[in-house]
Amino acid sequence: MTRSVYPFDGGALLDAIPNATAVLATDGTILAVNRAWLTFAAANGGTPERTGPGMNYLDVCRRAAASGCLDATEVEAGLRTVFAGGAVEYTMEYECSSHAVERWFVLRITQIIGEPAGALVSHTNVSRRKIAERNLERRASEDSLTELPNRFLFAERVTAALKAPQSRRKAAADVGLLFIDLDDFKPINDIYGHAAGDEVLQAVAARMRAVTRPHDTIARLGGDEFAVLSPRITATNLAALARRITEALSEPHLIHGVLVRIGASVGLYLATRGENVIDALGRADQAMYAMKRLRGIGSPPL
Repeated sequence: MTRSVYPFDGGALLDAIPNATAVLATDGTILAVNRAWLTFAAANGGTPERTGPGMNYLDVCRRAAASGCLDATEVEAGLRTVFAGGAVEYTMEYECSSHAVERWFVLRITQIIGEPAGALVSHTNVSRRKIAERNLERRASEDSLTELPNRFLFAERVTAALKAPQSRRKAAADVGLLFIDLDDFKPINDIYGHAAGDEVLQAVAARMRAVTRPHDTIARLGGDEFAVLSPRITATNLAALARRITEALSEPHLIHGVLVRIGASVGLYLATRGENVIDALGRADQAMYAMKRLRGIGSPPL
């Protein structure tokens, strides 16, 4: 198959470029494409007849925009700016994932000055970089052992929940906070070792996931302390959630063939929209220590 319907001497050079690349005339007509462009088009449901030489790339953008791709409208505007000489280059980063594969690309449109004038369009796959960046962000906000949000991400989500607009349904407008401290956890580390303790913490996280709502946030604050953010909840439902967590965590754990039990002191606080996040977190923390005192376990730090 011929990849160009116009005379173009740089075919071999184009094919040597690893990124999906096309040469456009100033009216948007695709003059030539490389092998990577054809592969890229096929991977995204395109065909040479619709995205190859002889087709108009502006039309391609318009079709994509009509099908719901908002980025395509921006690309068309960027192309027209470069064609008109308003910029020598236009770039845009975009996601192009499927149900099975996550992919990101950088689109670069570069002005071609000469005969024929036009633009060079290329799509560079930056998926590896984007995935690495996301993994770094996740590690910065995630507890590595349980894969739960850490203290910093939890505080950010509480802040966002307290700043969210007030619901019209007054009974469901509050923000529930639970602070959970495991009881009798230290002996597990002392008797069975820290690896066993880590397994218990992972099991605790799994049990809490099973009894919370999908839009709740469970976090590990550090050590054997956990917390739950439960937005749009009533006092009655928050108390019921605390009971479910307490019951789930009281189930025994099998360690080295031995069933061991831990408990949980759960402090409840129902915050209201607009409340100061530091005050809200502090009251939930105080409620947890009050529960410990009520149960005769430990004492709050000085």
